[in-house]
Amino acid sequence: MAKMTDKAPRMRAAKILDRVFSDQAYSHLALNESFREHRLADVDTRFVTEVVYGTIKRLNTIDDVLGSVMKNPLRKTDRRVKTILRMSVYQLLFMDRVPERAAIHEGVELAKAWGRGGLKGFVNGVLRNVARQGLPDYRNITDPVKRIALSASHPEWLVSKWVHAYGEAVTQDMCEANVKRAYTTLRVNRLQTDRSALQAHLDAGGVKTTPGNVAPDSLIVTEGQPLHSEWFKKGAFSFQDESSMLVTYALDPQPGMRVLDACAAPGGKATHIAERMGDDGEVLANDIHFHKRTLITEQAERLRLKSIKAQTDDATELAASVEAESFDRVLVDAPCSGLGVLRAKPDIKWHTDPKEIETLAALQLNILEAAAECLKPGGFLVYSTCTVMPAENEDVIAAFLENNASFELDDTLDARLGLKTERGQRLILPQQYESDGFFIAAMKKRGNHT
Repeated sequence: MAKMTDKAPRMRAAKILDRVFSDQAYSHLALNESFREHRLADVDTRFVTEVVYGTIKRLNTIDDVLGSVMKNPLRKTDRRVKTILRMSVYQLLFMDRVPERAAIHEGVELAKAWGRGGLKGFVNGVLRNVARQGLPDYRNITDPVKRIALSASHPEWLVSKWVHAYGEAVTQDMCEANVKRAYTTLRVNRLQTDRSALQAHLDAGGVKTTPGNVAPDSLIVTEGQPLHSEWFKKGAFSFQDESSMLVTYALDPQPGMRVLDACAAPGGKATHIAERMGDDGEVLANDIHFHKRTLITEQAERLRLKSIKAQTDDATELAASVEAESFDRVLVDAPCSGLGVLRAKPDIKWHTDPKEIETLAALQLNILEAAAECLKPGGFLVYSTCTVMPAENEDVIAAFLENNASFELDDTLDARLGLKTERGQRLILPQQYESDGFFIAAMKKRGNHT
Protein backbone atom coordinates (compact mmCIF):
# COMPACT_ATOMS: atom_id res chain seq x y z
CA MET A 1 0.00 0.00 0.00
CA ALA A 2 1.25 3.49 -0.91
CA LYS A 3 2.56 5.64 1.90
CA MET A 4 0.03 8.15 3.24
CA THR A 5 1.04 11.64 2.10
CA ASP A 6 0.00 15.12 3.15
CA LYS A 7 -2.48 15.16 0.25
CA ALA A 8 -4.16 11.89 1.25
CA PRO A 9 -7.87 12.42 2.09
CA ARG A 10 -7.63 11.17 5.69
CA MET A 11 -4.58 13.33 6.35
CA ARG A 12 -6.44 16.33 4.92
CA ALA A 13 -9.41 15.61 7.18
CA ALA A 14 -7.17 15.13 10.23
CA LYS A 15 -5.36 18.44 9.77
CA ILE A 16 -8.62 20.33 9.25
CA LEU A 17 -10.13 18.76 12.36
CA ASP A 18 -6.99 19.53 14.35
CA ARG A 19 -7.42 23.22 13.48
CA VAL A 20 -11.08 23.16 14.47
CA PHE A 21 -10.53 21.31 17.77
CA SER A 22 -7.34 23.02 18.89
CA ASP A 23 -7.38 26.45 17.25
CA GLN A 24 -11.16 26.95 17.07
CA ALA A 25 -11.00 27.46 13.30
CA TYR A 26 -14.32 27.60 11.46
CA SER A 27 -14.87 24.23 9.79
CA HIS A 28 -16.29 25.58 6.53
CA LEU A 29 -13.44 28.07 6.11
CA ALA A 30 -10.79 25.47 7.00
CA LEU A 31 -12.28 23.07 4.46
CA ASN A 32 -12.35 25.67 1.69
CA GLU A 33 -8.77 26.71 2.41
CA SER A 34 -7.59 23.10 2.36
CA PHE A 35 -9.32 22.38 -0.96
CA ARG A 36 -7.74 25.47 -2.50
CA GLU A 37 -4.28 24.32 -1.41
CA HIS A 38 -4.75 20.69 -2.46
CA ARG A 39 -7.29 20.03 -5.21
CA LEU A 40 -8.78 16.55 -4.68
CA ALA A 41 -10.86 14.30 -6.87
CA ASP A 42 -14.60 14.79 -6.34
CA VAL A 43 -14.96 11.49 -4.50
CA ASP A 44 -12.14 12.43 -2.11
CA THR A 45 -13.57 15.91 -1.60
CA ARG A 46 -16.89 14.38 -0.59
CA PHE A 47 -15.14 11.95 1.77
CA VAL A 48 -13.10 14.67 3.51
CA THR A 49 -16.18 16.88 3.84
CA GLU A 50 -18.23 14.05 5.33
CA VAL A 51 -15.54 13.05 7.82
CA VAL A 52 -14.88 16.63 8.95
CA TYR A 53 -18.48 17.71 9.35
CA GLY A 54 -19.63 14.34 10.67
CA THR A 55 -16.93 14.13 13.33
CA ILE A 56 -17.73 17.65 14.55
CA LYS A 57 -21.47 17.05 14.52
CA ARG A 58 -21.17 13.86 16.58
CA LEU A 59 -18.33 15.05 18.80
CA ASN A 60 -19.66 14.48 22.31
CA THR A 61 -21.17 11.12 21.34
CA ILE A 62 -17.78 10.09 19.94
CA ASP A 63 -16.00 11.33 23.06
CA ASP A 64 -18.44 9.45 25.28
CA VAL A 65 -17.75 6.24 23.36
CA LEU A 66 -13.99 6.76 23.57
CA GLY A 67 -14.22 7.51 27.26
CA SER A 68 -15.94 4.18 27.86
CA VAL A 69 -13.10 2.13 26.32
CA MET A 70 -10.03 4.12 27.45
CA LYS A 71 -8.29 3.82 30.83
CA ASN A 72 -7.10 7.41 30.91
CA PRO A 73 -9.25 10.51 30.20
CA LEU A 74 -9.46 11.49 26.53
CA ARG A 75 -8.46 15.07 27.38
CA LYS A 76 -5.03 13.82 28.43
CA THR A 77 -4.45 12.05 25.11
CA ASP A 78 -1.91 13.38 22.61
CA ARG A 79 -3.49 16.12 20.48
CA ARG A 80 -2.97 14.39 17.12
CA VAL A 81 -3.91 10.95 18.42
CA LYS A 82 -7.13 12.38 19.86
CA THR A 83 -8.06 13.75 16.42
CA ILE A 84 -7.24 10.42 14.75
CA LEU A 85 -9.36 8.50 17.25
CA ARG A 86 -12.31 10.85 16.90
CA MET A 87 -12.43 10.76 13.11
CA SER A 88 -11.85 7.00 13.05
CA VAL A 89 -14.71 6.40 15.50
CA TYR A 90 -16.98 8.50 13.29
CA GLN A 91 -16.12 6.26 10.35
CA LEU A 92 -16.66 3.12 12.45
CA LEU A 93 -20.01 4.07 13.92
CA PHE A 94 -21.64 6.47 11.47
CA MET A 95 -20.30 5.76 7.94
CA ASP A 96 -21.80 2.61 6.49
CA ARG A 97 -19.63 2.85 3.38
CA VAL A 98 -16.37 2.48 5.33
CA PRO A 99 -15.63 -1.16 6.30
CA GLU A 100 -14.67 -1.68 9.94
CA ARG A 101 -11.29 -3.13 9.03
CA ALA A 102 -10.49 -0.19 6.76
CA ALA A 103 -11.41 2.40 9.40
CA ILE A 104 -9.10 0.78 11.96
CA HIS A 105 -6.22 0.15 9.54
CA GLU A 106 -6.32 3.68 8.12
CA GLY A 107 -6.40 5.14 11.62
CA VAL A 108 -3.21 3.26 12.48
CA GLU A 109 -1.58 4.29 9.18
CA LEU A 110 -2.54 7.91 9.84
CA ALA A 111 -0.85 7.78 13.25
CA LYS A 112 2.35 6.54 11.60
CA ALA A 113 2.24 9.12 8.81
CA TRP A 114 1.46 11.99 11.20
CA GLY A 115 4.44 11.39 13.45
CA ARG A 116 2.78 9.22 16.07
CA GLY A 117 4.05 5.80 14.99
CA GLY A 118 5.01 4.95 18.57
CA LEU A 119 1.32 5.12 19.53
CA LYS A 120 0.01 2.99 16.67
CA GLY A 121 -0.61 0.05 19.00
CA PHE A 122 -2.65 2.27 21.30
CA VAL A 123 -4.72 3.57 18.37
CA ASN A 124 -5.28 0.04 17.09
CA GLY A 125 -6.39 -1.24 20.52
CA VAL A 126 -8.81 1.61 21.21
CA LEU A 127 -10.44 1.37 17.79
CA ARG A 128 -10.83 -2.40 18.06
CA ASN A 129 -12.53 -1.96 21.42
CA VAL A 130 -14.91 0.62 19.92
CA ALA A 131 -15.71 -1.74 17.05
CA ARG A 132 -16.53 -4.55 19.50
CA GLN A 133 -18.69 -2.36 21.73
CA GLY A 134 -20.55 -0.45 19.01
CA LEU A 135 -22.77 2.58 19.59
CA PRO A 136 -24.35 2.64 23.06
CA ASP A 137 -28.14 2.72 23.46
CA TYR A 138 -28.80 6.07 25.11
CA ARG A 139 -32.57 5.64 25.30
CA ASN A 140 -32.39 4.36 28.87
CA ILE A 141 -30.93 7.62 30.24
CA THR A 142 -33.67 9.11 32.42
CA ASP A 143 -32.44 12.72 32.37
CA PRO A 144 -33.88 14.10 29.08
CA VAL A 145 -31.17 16.75 28.71
CA LYS A 146 -28.34 14.25 29.04
CA ARG A 147 -30.15 11.72 26.84
CA ILE A 148 -30.64 14.19 23.98
CA ALA A 149 -27.14 15.65 24.41
CA LEU A 150 -25.52 12.22 23.97
CA SER A 151 -27.87 10.62 21.45
CA ALA A 152 -28.01 13.67 19.15
CA SER A 153 -24.65 15.26 20.01
CA HIS A 154 -25.26 18.74 21.43
CA PRO A 155 -23.82 20.47 24.51
CA GLU A 156 -25.98 20.02 27.60
CA TRP A 157 -26.34 23.76 28.31
CA LEU A 158 -27.87 24.28 24.85
CA VAL A 159 -30.19 21.28 25.10
CA SER A 160 -31.32 22.52 28.50
CA LYS A 161 -32.25 25.95 27.12
CA TRP A 162 -34.15 24.43 24.20
CA VAL A 163 -36.04 21.97 26.41
CA HIS A 164 -37.06 24.89 28.60
CA ALA A 165 -38.20 26.94 25.57
CA TYR A 166 -39.71 24.29 23.29
CA GLY A 167 -40.16 21.08 25.26
CA GLU A 168 -38.42 17.72 25.14
CA ALA A 169 -39.95 16.32 21.93
CA VAL A 170 -39.31 19.42 19.80
CA THR A 171 -35.76 19.68 21.12
CA GLN A 172 -35.07 16.02 20.30
CA ASP A 173 -36.31 16.56 16.74
CA MET A 174 -34.28 19.75 16.36
CA CYS A 175 -31.05 18.17 17.56
CA GLU A 176 -31.54 15.15 15.30
CA ALA A 177 -32.13 17.48 12.35
CA ASN A 178 -28.94 19.38 13.15
CA VAL A 179 -26.74 16.28 12.81
CA LYS A 180 -28.07 15.44 9.36
CA ARG A 181 -26.20 16.38 6.21
CA ALA A 182 -26.83 19.94 5.03
CA TYR A 183 -28.34 20.56 1.63
CA THR A 184 -26.88 22.89 -0.98
CA THR A 185 -29.68 25.26 -1.98
CA LEU A 186 -29.74 27.65 -4.92
CA ARG A 187 -31.68 30.89 -5.33
CA VAL A 188 -32.82 31.51 -8.89
CA ASN A 189 -32.11 34.99 -10.26
CA ARG A 190 -35.50 35.75 -11.78
CA LEU A 191 -33.99 38.63 -13.79
CA GLN A 192 -31.88 36.13 -15.75
CA THR A 193 -34.03 32.97 -15.93
CA ASP A 194 -36.82 31.06 -14.17
CA ARG A 195 -36.70 28.01 -11.94
CA SER A 196 -37.69 25.37 -14.50
CA ALA A 197 -35.33 26.73 -17.16
CA LEU A 198 -32.39 26.87 -14.72
CA GLN A 199 -33.19 23.35 -13.58
CA ALA A 200 -33.01 22.12 -17.17
CA HIS A 201 -29.73 23.97 -17.85
CA LEU A 202 -28.11 22.56 -14.71
CA ASP A 203 -29.36 19.06 -15.46
CA ALA A 204 -27.70 19.21 -18.90
CA GLY A 205 -24.42 19.97 -17.11
CA GLY A 206 -24.73 17.07 -14.69
CA VAL A 207 -26.17 19.00 -11.73
CA LYS A 208 -29.42 17.45 -10.51
CA THR A 209 -31.88 19.56 -8.52
CA THR A 210 -35.38 19.48 -7.09
CA PRO A 211 -37.64 22.45 -6.23
CA GLY A 212 -37.26 23.70 -2.66
CA ASN A 213 -39.69 23.00 0.15
CA VAL A 214 -40.81 26.50 1.07
CA ALA A 215 -39.19 29.30 -0.99
CA PRO A 216 -40.48 29.81 -4.58
CA ASP A 217 -37.05 30.87 -5.88
CA SER A 218 -35.20 27.81 -4.52
CA LEU A 219 -33.66 24.64 -5.94
CA ILE A 220 -32.13 21.91 -3.77
CA VAL A 221 -29.05 20.22 -5.26
CA THR A 222 -29.21 16.44 -5.16
CA GLU A 223 -26.18 15.64 -7.31
CA GLY A 224 -23.24 17.49 -8.87
CA GLN A 225 -21.19 20.63 -8.19
CA PRO A 226 -23.12 23.79 -9.21
CA LEU A 227 -20.27 26.12 -8.23
CA HIS A 228 -18.40 25.12 -11.39
CA SER A 229 -21.44 25.65 -13.62
CA GLU A 230 -21.29 28.32 -16.32
CA TRP A 231 -24.74 29.41 -15.12
CA PHE A 232 -23.25 30.49 -11.79
CA LYS A 233 -20.69 32.65 -13.59
CA LYS A 234 -23.49 34.12 -15.71
CA GLY A 235 -25.38 35.18 -12.60
CA ALA A 236 -28.33 32.85 -13.05
CA PHE A 237 -28.30 31.76 -9.41
CA SER A 238 -26.79 32.27 -5.96
CA PHE A 239 -26.20 29.95 -3.01
CA GLN A 240 -28.69 30.69 -0.22
CA ASP A 241 -30.69 28.63 2.25
CA GLU A 242 -34.47 28.64 1.88
CA SER A 243 -35.14 30.09 5.33
CA SER A 244 -32.82 32.98 4.51
CA MET A 245 -34.69 33.62 1.25
CA LEU A 246 -37.96 34.08 3.13
CA VAL A 247 -36.60 37.27 4.70
CA THR A 248 -36.93 39.11 1.39
CA TYR A 249 -40.54 37.97 0.99
CA ALA A 250 -41.23 39.30 4.48
CA LEU A 251 -39.70 42.65 3.49
CA ASP A 252 -41.82 42.83 0.31
CA PRO A 253 -39.63 45.27 -1.66
CA GLN A 254 -41.27 46.86 -4.70
CA PRO A 255 -39.78 48.47 -7.84
CA GLY A 256 -38.67 52.05 -7.32
CA MET A 257 -38.26 51.78 -3.55
CA ARG A 258 -35.31 52.75 -1.37
CA VAL A 259 -34.31 49.81 0.82
CA LEU A 260 -31.74 49.69 3.63
CA ASP A 261 -30.01 46.40 4.49
CA ALA A 262 -28.31 47.40 7.74
CA CYS A 263 -26.05 44.34 8.19
CA ALA A 264 -25.63 43.22 4.60
CA ALA A 265 -22.41 41.19 4.20
CA PRO A 266 -21.81 38.99 2.33
CA GLY A 267 -24.75 40.32 0.30
CA GLY A 268 -27.13 37.40 -0.15
CA LYS A 269 -30.23 39.19 1.07
CA ALA A 270 -29.30 42.54 -0.49
CA THR A 271 -28.98 40.94 -3.94
CA HIS A 272 -32.23 39.02 -3.47
CA ILE A 273 -33.96 42.29 -2.58
CA ALA A 274 -32.60 43.91 -5.75
CA GLU A 275 -33.77 40.97 -7.84
CA ARG A 276 -37.28 41.11 -6.36
CA MET A 277 -37.40 44.86 -7.13
CA GLY A 278 -36.52 44.17 -10.76
CA ASP A 279 -33.24 46.04 -10.15
CA ASP A 280 -35.37 49.21 -10.12
CA GLY A 281 -34.76 51.47 -7.13
CA GLU A 282 -31.94 51.63 -4.60
CA VAL A 283 -30.62 49.06 -2.13
CA LEU A 284 -28.17 50.50 0.38
CA ALA A 285 -26.13 47.51 1.57
CA ASN A 286 -24.36 48.51 4.76
CA ASP A 287 -21.84 46.54 6.80
CA ILE A 288 -19.42 47.43 9.55
CA HIS A 289 -16.46 45.55 8.03
CA PHE A 290 -14.73 47.35 5.16
CA HIS A 291 -13.22 44.16 3.71
CA LYS A 292 -16.70 42.63 3.41
CA ARG A 293 -17.87 45.50 1.23
CA THR A 294 -15.99 43.84 -1.61
CA LEU A 295 -18.02 40.65 -1.15
CA ILE A 296 -21.24 42.60 -1.63
CA THR A 297 -20.07 44.42 -4.75
CA GLU A 298 -18.68 41.22 -6.27
CA GLN A 299 -22.01 39.45 -5.80
CA ALA A 300 -23.90 42.38 -7.31
CA GLU A 301 -21.60 42.45 -10.34
CA ARG A 302 -21.87 38.70 -10.96
CA LEU A 303 -25.66 38.93 -10.79
CA ARG A 304 -25.62 42.04 -13.06
CA LEU A 305 -27.41 44.19 -10.51
CA LYS A 306 -27.06 47.98 -10.76
CA SER A 307 -29.32 49.11 -7.92
CA ILE A 308 -27.05 48.07 -5.04
CA LYS A 309 -24.86 50.64 -3.30
CA ALA A 310 -22.46 49.28 -0.69
CA GLN A 311 -21.27 51.34 2.25
CA THR A 312 -19.26 50.76 5.43
CA ASP A 313 -20.73 51.97 8.70
CA ASP A 314 -21.48 50.81 12.23
CA ALA A 315 -25.13 49.72 12.15
CA THR A 316 -25.65 51.06 15.69
CA GLU A 317 -24.78 54.55 14.39
CA LEU A 318 -26.71 54.63 11.12
CA ALA A 319 -28.66 57.71 12.14
CA ALA A 320 -25.44 59.73 11.85
CA SER A 321 -24.81 58.77 8.20
CA VAL A 322 -28.29 58.05 6.83
CA GLU A 323 -31.11 60.55 6.55
CA ALA A 324 -33.94 59.86 9.00
CA GLU A 325 -37.15 58.37 7.60
CA SER A 326 -35.69 58.11 4.08
CA PHE A 327 -36.24 54.40 3.31
CA ASP A 328 -39.40 52.52 2.32
CA ARG A 329 -38.10 49.26 3.74
CA VAL A 330 -35.44 48.49 6.35
CA LEU A 331 -33.90 45.08 7.02
CA VAL A 332 -31.93 44.21 10.14
CA ASP A 333 -30.45 40.75 9.57
CA ALA A 334 -28.70 40.95 12.89
CA PRO A 335 -25.38 39.42 13.94
CA CYS A 336 -26.31 36.46 16.12
CA SER A 337 -25.11 33.23 17.72
CA GLY A 338 -25.82 31.25 14.53
CA LEU A 339 -27.39 28.39 16.49
CA GLY A 340 -29.94 27.81 13.73
CA VAL A 341 -27.34 26.81 11.14
CA LEU A 342 -25.68 23.93 12.99
CA ARG A 343 -26.28 21.49 10.15
CA ALA A 344 -23.96 23.54 7.91
CA LYS A 345 -21.66 24.97 10.62
CA PRO A 346 -21.59 22.38 13.42
CA ASP A 347 -18.56 23.79 15.23
CA ILE A 348 -20.70 26.73 16.42
CA LYS A 349 -22.43 24.58 19.03
CA TRP A 350 -19.11 23.61 20.64
CA HIS A 351 -17.51 27.07 20.47
CA THR A 352 -20.43 29.21 21.69
CA ASP A 353 -20.22 30.63 25.20
CA PRO A 354 -23.72 30.91 26.74
CA LYS A 355 -22.79 34.32 28.15
CA GLU A 356 -22.25 35.64 24.60
CA ILE A 357 -25.97 35.38 23.89
CA GLU A 358 -26.80 38.11 26.42
CA THR A 359 -24.20 40.40 24.86
CA LEU A 360 -25.55 39.69 21.37
CA ALA A 361 -29.11 40.47 22.42
CA ALA A 362 -28.06 43.92 23.63
CA LEU A 363 -26.22 44.58 20.34
CA GLN A 364 -29.20 43.37 18.29
CA LEU A 365 -31.54 45.74 20.08
CA ASN A 366 -29.14 48.67 19.58
CA ILE A 367 -28.93 47.98 15.84
CA LEU A 368 -32.70 47.64 15.55
CA GLU A 369 -33.21 50.94 17.37
CA ALA A 370 -30.77 52.77 15.08
CA ALA A 371 -32.09 51.25 11.85
CA ALA A 372 -35.70 52.00 12.77
CA GLU A 373 -34.98 55.73 12.63
CA CYS A 374 -34.23 55.39 8.92
CA LEU A 375 -37.70 54.05 8.01
CA LYS A 376 -40.50 56.16 6.54
CA PRO A 377 -43.90 56.12 8.25
CA GLY A 378 -46.01 53.35 6.73
CA GLY A 379 -42.92 51.29 5.83
CA PHE A 380 -41.88 47.80 6.89
CA LEU A 381 -39.05 47.02 9.32
CA VAL A 382 -37.96 43.38 9.20
CA TYR A 383 -35.75 41.79 11.84
CA SER A 384 -34.16 38.38 11.19
CA THR A 385 -31.57 36.05 12.68
CA CYS A 386 -30.20 32.60 11.91
CA THR A 387 -30.61 31.49 15.51
CA VAL A 388 -33.37 29.74 17.45
CA MET A 389 -32.64 31.31 20.84
CA PRO A 390 -35.63 33.26 22.27
CA ALA A 391 -33.25 35.74 23.95
CA GLU A 392 -32.04 36.84 20.50
CA ASN A 393 -35.44 36.71 18.81
CA GLU A 394 -38.80 37.20 20.51
CA ASP A 395 -37.21 38.89 23.53
CA VAL A 396 -35.45 41.47 21.34
CA ILE A 397 -38.67 42.27 19.47
CA ALA A 398 -40.62 42.60 22.73
CA ALA A 399 -38.00 45.01 24.12
CA PHE A 400 -38.00 47.05 20.89
CA LEU A 401 -41.78 47.38 20.76
CA GLU A 402 -41.90 48.40 24.40
CA ASN A 403 -39.51 51.27 23.64
CA ASN A 404 -40.97 52.27 20.25
CA ALA A 405 -44.67 53.00 20.33
CA SER A 406 -44.73 54.04 16.66
CA PHE A 407 -44.10 50.44 15.57
CA GLU A 408 -46.50 47.49 15.56
CA LEU A 409 -46.16 43.87 14.50
CA ASP A 410 -47.49 43.28 11.00
CA ASP A 411 -50.23 40.66 10.96
CA THR A 412 -50.19 40.38 7.15
CA LEU A 413 -46.83 38.59 7.19
CA ASP A 414 -48.57 35.21 6.72
CA ALA A 415 -49.60 36.12 3.19
CA ARG A 416 -46.13 37.24 2.16
CA LEU A 417 -44.38 34.15 3.55
CA GLY A 418 -47.05 31.63 2.66
CA LEU A 419 -46.65 30.33 6.23
CA LYS A 420 -48.57 30.74 9.43
CA THR A 421 -47.05 33.35 11.71
CA GLU A 422 -47.54 34.35 15.33
CA ARG A 423 -48.56 38.03 15.27
CA GLY A 424 -46.06 39.02 12.61
CA GLN A 425 -43.31 36.72 13.87
CA ARG A 426 -42.19 33.36 12.52
CA LEU A 427 -39.67 30.96 14.02
CA ILE A 428 -38.51 28.30 11.58
CA LEU A 429 -36.96 25.23 13.20
CA PRO A 430 -34.49 23.12 11.19
CA GLN A 431 -36.67 19.99 11.29
CA GLN A 432 -39.69 21.72 9.70
CA TYR A 433 -38.57 22.30 6.10
CA GLU A 434 -35.08 20.75 6.07
CA SER A 435 -33.69 24.28 6.01
CA ASP A 436 -31.84 26.46 8.51
CA GLY A 437 -33.31 27.51 11.82
CA PHE A 438 -34.38 31.13 11.38
CA PHE A 439 -36.42 33.89 13.01
CA ILE A 440 -38.30 36.59 11.08
CA ALA A 441 -40.34 39.46 12.51
CA ALA A 442 -42.08 42.15 10.45
CA MET A 443 -43.12 45.48 11.93
CA LYS A 444 -44.91 48.43 10.41
CA LYS A 445 -44.23 52.04 11.29
CA ARG A 446 -47.48 53.84 12.05
CA GLY A 447 -48.47 56.84 9.94
CA ASN A 448 -48.45 57.68 6.24
CA HIS A 449 -45.49 59.18 4.44
CA THR A 450 -46.33 62.22 2.36
